Amino acid sequence: MDPYKYLKIRFNPDGSLYRYGEAPLLPAAPAGEPVEVAADGEATEQQGSHRRIVIVHSNDVPLSDASGTGLRLFVPSTPGARLLPLVVYFHGGGYVLFRAASEPFHNTCTSLAASTPAVVASVDYRLAPEHRLPAAFEDAADAVLWARPHAAAGRPVFVMGSHNGATIAFRAALAAVDAGVELRGVILNQPHLSGAARSPAEAASVDDRVLPLPANDLLWELALPVGADRDHEFCNPEALLARVGAARLRRLPPCLVLGRRKDPPRDRTRTLVNALEKAGVAVEAKLDGAGYHAMELFKANCAAEFTAQVADFVRRHSDAGGDGDLVAGMSKL
Repeated sequence: MDPYKYLKIRFNPDGSLYRYGEAPLLPAAPAGEPVEVAADGEATEQQGSHRRIVIVHSNDVPLSDASGTGLRLFVPSTPGARLLPLVVYFHGGGYVLFRAASEPFHNTCTSLAASTPAVVASVDYRLAPEHRLPAAFEDAADAVLWARPHAAAGRPVFVMGSHNGATIAFRAALAAVDAGVELRGVILNQPHLSGAARSPAEAASVDDRVLPLPANDLLWELALPVGADRDHEFCNPEALLARVGAARLRRLPPCLVLGRRKDPPRDRTRTLVNALEKAGVAVEAKLDGAGYHAMELFKANCAAEFTAQVADFVRRHSDAGGDGDLVAGMSKL
């Protein structure tokens, strides 16, 4: 297969990418958009269940003028003045594709905001190869510093990511530890990791229906620093964990790690989970989800299960009390 055609990308003469097959970019909805959730707050696709409508307002705000990054904030309309948790979210796309405004990730954040309920700050980080790693990790550190005053004010703050966004979220959690930003939890949904030597799952993924091996290899080639191979610490969890060390890992808050039985990076995810558990981190590992990579973006039942798992984790690790404004910057809504 031609991985460029599969990913629907090609190089421009200046070395940037032309991305011609991406999902549409959705505008922010300051006036709000309705989201249907179950009576108990979880997103639902079941016919006949008792439902209610939550209005979720979204708006784009700057993160770093220097790097040109921003946040898309999602705020649900909820009764009372309860201090909602803040989830700092990093979307997927192999470091190369998609934006915070891309339809599947906009919809994911809208659903999470309504169902938890929580304020979701989706980070529009820089993409490779125009901005190779560690650019996205630097943007994650900026997002953690943006969240610092909310954590200091008593708001429960979480970092979360899907696919390569999960790996960014892990880096964000380490940056929070280093910066003294209190997190209540970390949510890693199918972390995108690899290595020079093929794991059994990677070796079996040549014709994977979502993340075939040639496309996976190309994504890493485009994302890693020029000249780096897949054993670089930005890619290989063993190299990263060796540098971080158990003492630093031990300072992380509780972690929810989600995986799927046919996800090509699943062996690397287990390496990460084992290291976290060995270091003494409280880990909830649910690695046997049905289907392939990113199934929550394609199947309604997987999306509902995913939303319920995340919402449950955030609720259990948040302080139910507190009052206050929703989040700084929301005056633009």
